[in-house]
Amino acid sequence: MKDIQTKWLPLSIYAVGLSSMPVLADISPQIINGNEAEKGSWPFMVALVSKNMDAYEGQFCGASFIGERYVLTAAHCIEASSNQDFEVVIGASDLSSPDVDQHRYSVEQIYAHESYTQEPASNDIAIIELSDKPMESAVDLVDGYVRDNLSAGQMLTVIGWGDQSSSQEQYSSTSQLHQVNVPLVSQRDCNLGEGDGYSDIGSDAFCAGYKEGGLDSCSGDSGGPIMLSTNGHYEQLGLVSWGEGCAQPEAYGVYTNISHFADWIGKKTAGFSYQTKVMLGARPLGPIEHKFEFTNKSDQEVNVTNVSLATGTNDPITYNGSAIIKSNSCATLSPNEGCDVVVSYNIDSVGNHDFGIKVLTDSLAGVVTSKAYAIGANEVSNTVNSLVTIPKNAVYSTEAWDVEGDTIASPDIGNSQSTEFIVDGIPAGTVSLDLTVFSEEDRDYMEIYINGFEVGAFAGLLSGTVELPMARAKDNSFMIAYSKDEVGSAGHDRVTIKNFAYSNEIKELSLVEDPTTKKTGGSMGWYWLAVLLGGTVMRKSLSSLKRKGTQ
Repeated sequence: MKDIQTKWLPLSIYAVGLSSMPVLADISPQIINGNEAEKGSWPFMVALVSKNMDAYEGQFCGASFIGERYVLTAAHCIEASSNQDFEVVIGASDLSSPDVDQHRYSVEQIYAHESYTQEPASNDIAIIELSDKPMESAVDLVDGYVRDNLSAGQMLTVIGWGDQSSSQEQYSSTSQLHQVNVPLVSQRDCNLGEGDGYSDIGSDAFCAGYKEGGLDSCSGDSGGPIMLSTNGHYEQLGLVSWGEGCAQPEAYGVYTNISHFADWIGKKTAGFSYQTKVMLGARPLGPIEHKFEFTNKSDQEVNVTNVSLATGTNDPITYNGSAIIKSNSCATLSPNEGCDVVVSYNIDSVGNHDFGIKVLTDSLAGVVTSKAYAIGANEVSNTVNSLVTIPKNAVYSTEAWDVEGDTIASPDIGNSQSTEFIVDGIPAGTVSLDLTVFSEEDRDYMEIYINGFEVGAFAGLLSGTVELPMARAKDNSFMIAYSKDEVGSAGHDRVTIKNFAYSNEIKELSLVEDPTTKKTGGSMGWYWLAVLLGGTVMRKSLSSLKRKGTQ
């Protein structure tokens, strides 16, 4: 059994390259008061597992294998990950079994729903494209009309490896897959659920569970299937999304409605393969080029009829209009044939930049968009670089960070400004460093990113040692960002870092606080992104709740 522990309560999940996204509803799913699933009974069940980690310890969300090379999960499970960050395990009831690696597959691409939002949670669905076609059996999805024809009280089955404790403070699970039966709830009662977000639930989601609570999915179950049995044959009706805590009275589990997304699923599984977002990391100021790649993995010919810049979707703050299509080899693609589009872009300032292209095809995929994200920065001084005593390629910052003895300190910045410190080109392993934060409580924030995705944040006073897993085989990066709000200041208004160390062992993301330092942080406090800790299900409101699929 995984250690029962005090949970980090994730406040929000941020995706997108090096810039934060809106706050997400608090997450939490695992099976509460269910039963251990019989071995082999759910051959299509999928565990999302952090790369280079044991399947049980690294499991952070559920999913389902839906055929060919495609896996269905929740968007909140993968929004802060790339295809290099995790793998999938299909059909293994026991994640600690000796043969579990025989069911482990690499990820090729990730497709989150384009209209997915965190707050309020909506369109919480994603498709994972695998590098190889699995040998395991796939689950059948319900037809598009099924959900609307079901009556309240219809019993459904949900499965997962998530949290088995309904307590907000403790997390407990085993490597064995569990299942529980819960009744479908009417949409009216669903909208009357107690807690933030229930009144906003539309046709893209539904509720299941008991008014008195007691049986539920929970943290770590996110993305997993909830199924309808017809004459002993199970079909997937939805997937675990979120909820107000776990198994709480009048706080039902919320599930993405697969029937609502039948057309979208068809488009994303049509076989046109591409990367929706590319994290380029820190780049020196000046012109860069990026190659956007596309592959026809269907069994039919695909015609690319138009390629254009995706300027209509770019934020004018992060897109300066300098993107130019330099070359385009996309035309008629035979099965398994690829093409590429090279785009040049001038990074003319420090800070966030993005650019992208739209590709129009005559396939079911229709129009697809691929975007690249970068942060303009300058290489640090030799003095600062010498204090970062870990294997690396380069160290960058958006403003010149200061040196005070053996300590690197963020520079003075004004209100509504930010400063970033980036270390690039780190091999697989774990980086540790001592970190202090002196900021205005609940106002000014220190944030940590790994490989372009945010994994932690703090507002207030903090001192401690952090360990940052570098899970990719090479070229990992991390960034420490400090941002001030529009008004006010407190304390020293800065972040300091020192005592860098590196180990080639990949450890869990962690923070060990200095017990001699008085910590503040108010309602914001410290949080870790659940997907790196294992087990998440987006379940609930802001910082006070468990998240399904997170621990």
